[in-house]
Amino acid sequence: MESKFDYIVVGAGIEGSWTAYHLLKLGHDVLLLEQFTLPHSRGSSHGQTRITRYGYAEDFHAALMEEAYDKWNQLEKEAGVTLFT
Repeated sequence: MESKFDYIVVGAGIEGSWTAYHLLKLGHDVLLLEQFTLPHSRGSSHGQTRITRYGYAEDFHAALMEEAYDKWNQLEKEAGVTLFT
């Protein structure tokens, strides 16, 4: 059986997962590839030492984080799970 996708996203980290999510929301057929079994601790955004903050020296980054928190809250509601504790 042959499979066809509109997009193939390589890497299921935060960037790849977010990209695949939005492509799916736009109605595209997407294949998300990851070299490790999920979940794993080998990515750059994994582990207990990672932080997310509102405060940045640049106004642009502070505004971007406010929008990101709104998007994360929306994703939590859609998924029915808590992303942050």
